[in-house]
Amino acid sequence: MKRFASRVHLTLSIFALFLVFMVGQSARAQTQASVISYSIGETTIIQSQFAPDSRFYNMPVRLQGVLAVPSGEGPFPVALILHGAYPFCTAFGEFDVDAYPCPPESDLRQYEGFTYLAQALAERGYVAIVPDLSAEFNNGFAEPIFGNRTLQIAAAHLDALAAGADFGIAVAGKSDFTRLVIAGHSRGGPLGIRFITDASMAEYPVAALAMLTPAYFDLETIPSTLPVALVTSECDGDVGTEEPLRYLEIQLPPLRPALTTLYTFAGGTHNAFSTQLSADLGSPCAGREILAPAAQRSFTANFLPDFFDMALRASDVPLN
Repeated sequence: MKRFASRVHLTLSIFALFLVFMVGQSARAQTQASVISYSIGETTIIQSQFAPDSRFYNMPVRLQGVLAVPSGEGPFPVALILHGAYPFCTAFGEFDVDAYPCPPESDLRQYEGFTYLAQALAERGYVAIVPDLSAEFNNGFAEPIFGNRTLQIAAAHLDALAAGADFGIAVAGKSDFTRLVIAGHSRGGPLGIRFITDASMAEYPVAALAMLTPAYFDLETIPSTLPVALVTSECDGDVGTEEPLRYLEIQLPPLRPALTTLYTFAGGTHNAFSTQLSADLGSPCAGREILAPAAQRSFTANFLPDFFDMALRASDVPLN
């Protein structure tokens, strides 16, 4: 633990602090989990910035991702993991813009980089889903409005989960959407804020948000009653350390009533949160010892279930 530097910013009542202590002392036991990469067909999302007769108005999207489900009857809380903007496809379309759709043989399947986190959450009693959000960042089907595609894609995956669709493993009756939590990496962090604050997602209220080295976007205010974890990396070669901390300065004031946690990885990097990404380029820690990516992921796989457990308990939502 000496290799991790942490700062915890908690604005909690004495009662909530007691809950944090109790959860830290007695985390839920691990259980067996089934993990699968799935493909459940295709959906069509609407790009409302275009006229209905535009060829860009209806956008086809493949529904694929990673799903991890605990053993047992459930229902279990649901963890939605939102990845960021990474290289997704080795093919290019006309005029060297992104190929859309990406040919399957050229798809880098970056969502699979968070399989370890989905499995860790499922082993702690969460139904964890990592939808493929590559369409969010693809300019091959016109310029997107940040988050508009993700909201519809995420809703389609959650709707399929709620309906007990054929994911390749049994999901019917397993998910309790009154206990929905979100983890977002890089641009997945602000995408989580969009999900939480957009009226179109009211059917899926969120109980907690964890942002891992998030890019900063000027968005709607995070509700003051929502538990939030902000995780930064000292040697982040992508968004750096100052950009994620803007959420602390602007969105997470010291006196907010909800559980609020800030954790900084000493020697941590941006890309190490995913098993699919290579080392950061342009790290501010050149010449220094960098935290091993496996160690960073191992700590994350323990920290996030603990945080979500704390958040659900602090919100007085019963755990299974």
